This record gives sequence, structure tokens and C-alpha cells, in this order.
Amino acid sequence: MSILRTHRALLLLLALLTVALYSPGLSGPFLFDDGPALTSNPYLNGEGSAFEDWRTATFSSKSGPLQRPIAMWSFAVNSVVAGGIDTFQVKLVNLVIHLLCGGLVYLLALGILRQVVPGGSESSRQQVALLAAALWLLAPLHVSTVLYAVQRMAQLATLFTLLGLWLFVRRREQWAERGASPADLIATSLWLLLVLLLAVLSKENGVLLLWLLPVFEVTLFRGRWAGSKNRIITLLGWIGLLVPLLVIVGTTLLVPELIPDRYTGREFSLQERLLTQLRLLWQYLSWLVFPDITSMGFQHDDIPLSTSWVNPVTTLFSALAWLVTAGVAWLLRRRLPLLGFALLFYLVGHALESSVWPLEMVYEHRNYLPSVGLFILLAYLLQMAFHCQHWVRPAIPVFAVLAILSTVLFLRVQVWSEHLRLTAVNVDNHPESSRSHYFLAEAWLKAYKSSLAAQQADEGRGQYLVAARHHFELMYQKNPRDFAAIVMLYYLDSHHFRDLRQYNDWFAVLREVAGDRPLQASDIAALDVLLDCFVARLCDAPKSELFALMDTLERRYIDDVRFLLLRYRYLRATAAPPEHRLALLERARRLQPGNTVVYQHQLTEFSESGNLSGLYEAIRSWMLYDDGRQNLQFMRGLFAAPAADIEQVSGK
Repeated sequence: MSILRTHRALLLLLALLTVALYSPGLSGPFLFDDGPALTSNPYLNGEGSAFEDWRTATFSSKSGPLQRPIAMWSFAVNSVVAGGIDTFQVKLVNLVIHLLCGGLVYLLALGILRQVVPGGSESSRQQVALLAAALWLLAPLHVSTVLYAVQRMAQLATLFTLLGLWLFVRRREQWAERGASPADLIATSLWLLLVLLLAVLSKENGVLLLWLLPVFEVTLFRGRWAGSKNRIITLLGWIGLLVPLLVIVGTTLLVPELIPDRYTGREFSLQERLLTQLRLLWQYLSWLVFPDITSMGFQHDDIPLSTSWVNPVTTLFSALAWLVTAGVAWLLRRRLPLLGFALLFYLVGHALESSVWPLEMVYEHRNYLPSVGLFILLAYLLQMAFHCQHWVRPAIPVFAVLAILSTVLFLRVQVWSEHLRLTAVNVDNHPESSRSHYFLAEAWLKAYKSSLAAQQADEGRGQYLVAARHHFELMYQKNPRDFAAIVMLYYLDSHHFRDLRQYNDWFAVLREVAGDRPLQASDIAALDVLLDCFVARLCDAPKSELFALMDTLERRYIDDVRFLLLRYRYLRATAAPPEHRLALLERARRLQPGNTVVYQHQLTEFSESGNLSGLYEAIRSWMLYDDGRQNLQFMRGLFAAPAADIEQVSGK
């Protein structure tokens, strides 16, 4: 009992240590995807007094086919409690979820170790489980998950996946010794189904719970049932492990148009992605085991693509290393089953986001779940190593490891606690990353605008602009086809550095790049800045040049209404005739009849012109495509508000 109390006390101390180390970062900035998902999401602005507020907020995410309602509901709770999306409260909840996941890592490790070292003492297993939880909770790589607000989606999916795995291990331990009745199997299956739904509705990769269950069966339980080995269960385990892999490979090969066609918006191919991931999976491992925070960062677009097996040659070496590791794990499957378990857990955990799907190439948060098996293996190996030596007590090297991890974690949290510091460190760590330069330049522009808004005398304010332009130009030098860099250089030279216009015709470069570069989210934001520049008459290119640029983009992206809406914004800001604006909106509506923004603009136009028939027709058309009645509250507000307030009701 005293040993149990000691371990509980150590768990509590570990939780307090984690909170203390992460607390400086809880007031850190919102970043990148936090904007569209949280801070710019109008559905999260409800008071929570009506059911509709909760329903629309819960289904307001545009990420993933299932809209991730569990995660969005949690953000809605944050918004109602704080009266808006508050960075401290959002990240505090993320930290609490991180602690809960850490507790499940401890419980899961205990269950796994009972299968790996059945003859060992419970106290020894608890020590290893505690060390595994500590390594996972204090991993510096997880800072970019815990303090990146929107990654609560990944955290919740991990939480429910770990819960499902722990439930399975608990029940499977009993079945290995005593077997199971049909009622036991049905009850456990129902609980796992419930947890699976919670995981998938938090983020779609929660479905990996189904694939991870065979990993446990094949590597740990190995068909044991009622005290003996059952060949049928062993076979079912291998089928469950291999079928998902065969489905992914078969779909990619037999239905080639299903996946490669989705790469049209990327600057890499399916082959380049798969080859590059062979190297990146080793890179992730190095960050987890040897946490060099100077190579970590928010953006990793400086990592070169693998265009063939030998370019770079580390691609081939990485593939061979995976084969060797798999071979060693197979040879040691009886002496060290944790190696095979950790390897399969890691690879299956990465199966969705680091395989064939055309996602961004690198993101650190993808390791949040896959790292669990690795840290359980690492804790087991460290405990063996520390107990094999006789120079010092095993507790001393354990505390030394945790002290180093805590220090590195603290340093990285400090970086993530302030926007300008985070972006500046990213550039220092990744000087070849054009995106890192972009975010630092944006941070300097934000500092300049904040200084202006404060109306304070600031002699160094101009240096903010100089720094911003410097990093936009470095961004352009790293990638001369980067659309956002060219737009921002054109804007800055037209507005703030007019003497530099004679050296570069940025608009000509912009027209050339617009002809064939796949546009990214940051490019669309840059186009907004470009339009503001023209509307304010700060950019001196003829209006016809702007329209020619928009025509090029509209021809390239014929199914994308964002460029029509950008043109509409310009027409409205320059007081173009209403009939021209309405004609443009009608084109956008026919192109994408379910687009909410198009209807809101139509309602504004019809209400200003007093066109009631057009107003009601726009509402009717909108409701036909709003199957989920996501905008019902807006429509009610529309009829309750004076016509002149429609634009204000729509949030535009």
C-alpha cells in the first residue's frame, strides 16, 4: 500500500511539474489554422442561451468530412464561459487534456508490461509505466500540439483512442486467462464502438483505433485465449493488421485517379510524398528520442523533397533502415516483443497523415499518438539499463533524464509564449524556410499596425516595416514562385517604400507566377492585402492589370468562388454599379450554390436596393442548400433586424 501511495504521489508531482512547465505558454498567440477554425469562426460567438447556438457551433468546422463536432463543442464551451475565444482558457483546456492523456499512457503501459514481463513485480512495472508517462508528458515535440489551440482535435482523438486501447487491454488480459462469454464480447464491443465514435468525431484519424487493436493482439497477446494459444484468434489478429494496409495499397494502385488527382493543388506528387515520408518518419523519431529544439519549428518547408530513391540518397538509406528495423523486430519478437509493438504502433499511428493523402508534408503534432508506443519501449529499455549498472542508484539517472527533458521543454514553451519570439526563433532554426520568413514578416507588420493603433510616439516604428520587407524579400529569394511574398513586396513598395519601385516590377512577376503556381491558404490572404492596396489607391498598377490577374486565377480555378468573391469585394469597395455586383454574385452562386458568403452578400445587395422579391428568393435558395440549417440563427436575426442592419447581422 505504501508503494502504491508513493506512485500516486509521483504521478501527482509529474502532473504539477507538467502544468508548471507549460503555464508560461498558455497566454501565447493563436496561430495559422486557429484563425478560420476559432477566432474568425462566427458560429463560436453565440451566448449559449439557445440550443441553436450549441448546434451550429458544434458543426461549424470545415475541417474533415465529419466536421469534428466533439472538438468544436469543446471550443464552444470555452467561448461561452469566457465570453469569446480566449487564448488562456483554450490552451488551459488543451493542457488538461494533455494530462489526461498522460494518465492513460501510464495505465496503458501498466497493462502492456503485464504481458511483456509477466514474472516481474508490480512495483517494477509501475516504475516503468510512470517513466513512460513522464517521457511522453515532458516531450518537447508535443509543445506544438498542446499550445497550438486547434490541435485540440488531435488531442481529443488521442485521448479517446488511448481510452479505447486501455479498455481493450483490460478485457483482453482476462480473456487470455479465462476466455470470454458472448455477453462479455458484446459489452466490450459496444464500449469500444462508443469510444471509437468519440475519437472519430474529434478528428478522423481516431479511426486508427480499429487498426491499433490488431497491433496489440499480434505483438502482445498473440492469440492466447483461456490459458492456451488459439490459432483462429492469431489468424484474425494478422488479418486485422494486414487488411487496412492492403486496402490502402490496393486503392492507390487499382483506382489511380482517386488519390493522385487530389495532388493538383500541391507542389509535390504522390511518389514524392511517399518517398519523403520515409525520411520524415526517421526525423520524427530523432525529435522524440533526442529532442533538439533548434531543429523543431512551426514550419518545415525547408526539408527537401525526395524526388527519387537516390535524390537525396538518404531516401534509400531510410527505406533500408525501416526494413532492417522490421527484420530485427521480427527476430526479437519473443525476447523483446515491445520493439515490434512500438514499431507497429508508430507506423500505424502515422498511417493516415504520413502516407498517401495529399496533406502538408510535415507537421509535428502528427506524433502525438504514434509516440506513445515508442516512449513505453524507451522507458522499459532505460529501466533495464539503469538497473544493470552498479555505480549509482537507478533513480539518479532517471531524474537526470527527466531534468534534461524538463529544461528543454521549458525553453521551448518560452518560445511559444510570444508571437514575435516564436516566429523569430523559427527563422533562426529554419533560415531556408520561406514560410518561416513569411510568418516573421507578418509579425513585424502586426507590431507596426499595433504601434499605429496605439497612437504612441515610436521612433523605431519604421524599423518594423524594414524588418517585414527584409523577410518578405528573403522569402522570395528562397522561393521565387512564392505568391504571397511577391504580393507583399508589391504592397510594401507601393505604399511604404516607393523609392524601391524602380528596381523591381513586382506586379509583372506576380502575373507570371499566377499563371501556373498552385495557390496556398497564405496566398489567398495575400490577395486580400493586394485588393486593400488597390481600393485605397496605394498601388499604382492600372485597374485593368488587377482584373487581368483576377481573370487568370478565375480561369485556372474555375470551380473556386473565392476569386469571384475577391473581385466582388473590390467592386463593392469602389462603388461599382449594383447590377455588376449582383451579376458577379449570381455567377458565384451558380458555381457553388451552397456557399454561405455568397448568399450573405446577395441579401445585403437586395436589402440595400429594396428588392424584396430578390431578397426572399436568395433566402429560399440558401435554405435549399443549407441542409443542416447551420444559418438558421442568422436568418432569424435577418427578419428581426432593420434592412439597413443586414450587413451588420451577417458580420460583414
